[in-house]
Amino acid sequence: MTITQTTKAGIATPTGQQFRISAEPGEDGHVVSAVITEIGGTIRSLTVDGEHVIEEFPEFGLPKHCEGQILIPWPNRVRDGRWSHDGKDLQLAISEPERGNAIHGLVTFRPHTLLHRSAGELTLQVRIYPSEGYPFAVDVETTYSVAPEGLTVTHSLTNRSARPAPAAIGSHPYLRVGPASMQDVSLTVNAGSYVVVDERLNPVGTLPVSGTPMDLSAGPKVGGLQLDTAFLDLTPAPDGMYRHLLEAPNGDAVEVWGDANYQYAQVYTTTDYPAGGHRTAVAVEPMTALPNAFNTGVGLRWLEPGETWQSSWGISHRIGRAQGNQRRGEN
Repeated sequence: MTITQTTKAGIATPTGQQFRISAEPGEDGHVVSAVITEIGGTIRSLTVDGEHVIEEFPEFGLPKHCEGQILIPWPNRVRDGRWSHDGKDLQLAISEPERGNAIHGLVTFRPHTLLHRSAGELTLQVRIYPSEGYPFAVDVETTYSVAPEGLTVTHSLTNRSARPAPAAIGSHPYLRVGPASMQDVSLTVNAGSYVVVDERLNPVGTLPVSGTPMDLSAGPKVGGLQLDTAFLDLTPAPDGMYRHLLEAPNGDAVEVWGDANYQYAQVYTTTDYPAGGHRTAVAVEPMTALPNAFNTGVGLRWLEPGETWQSSWGISHRIGRAQGNQRRGEN
């Protein structure tokens, strides 16, 4: 299979070129495909055997709900867009004007350059140039790789500045589990604490999840959750990864995972997806730092001049046995 760059003759797509990658079927016969956009390096589509694993936005549309966006050099919010460094007060652009915050980093709407491509893998690069609010130059290389088990995303951040640069990473996929209604899908996040926020969704402290609706360890149904919440004190799996599971009643499941860098996660639920709609959706966002990390320092990574920091996260799937047999035409 080859990568295709889809465009409509004479009309530019709002998110630039659309790069499709696909994996050859494995032993289980499943075909995994993804579409990555030139603008933002956004994951616009991810499918298994043609069924959606994430919510996708139209090719000639925009990710109005931040679907599939990559959040660098910070995820979530910086309160008022303000932070201090070396005795100077810095002001980031207010990208969430309704709440007066800077949100989701600096690469979401920047064009990326294609560095490498093959049938099942794609590497894009973008440079963050110094600005008043973030006076550092950082190169971001992101490799997207599909295999029969799912999608792996690897970020490599290199500080091109003459002084240490702060950085954190996040992502914003809305998950789907085949044709199942997301109201009926269970969500498991093994966390010990959650972040308490004010009316502008900025952090004001943390509390234990035990005995609260924020305890997602037993896999509550997404339809019963109202969350825009960051979680910490995550419990790693035996392999050291941090794993968050969504499971449908028929046994189909989708897992968001992150390596040892991803010690935090944000969960956002909505019942009006897409905008003005009436469908339930859930974003499960692996993060390397908590919200407002530029001010609190929690999870923030400082890269020395010339230093490269690499991390990986991904989305994998599991087909329920009965459903899998049905799809393969078995009795």
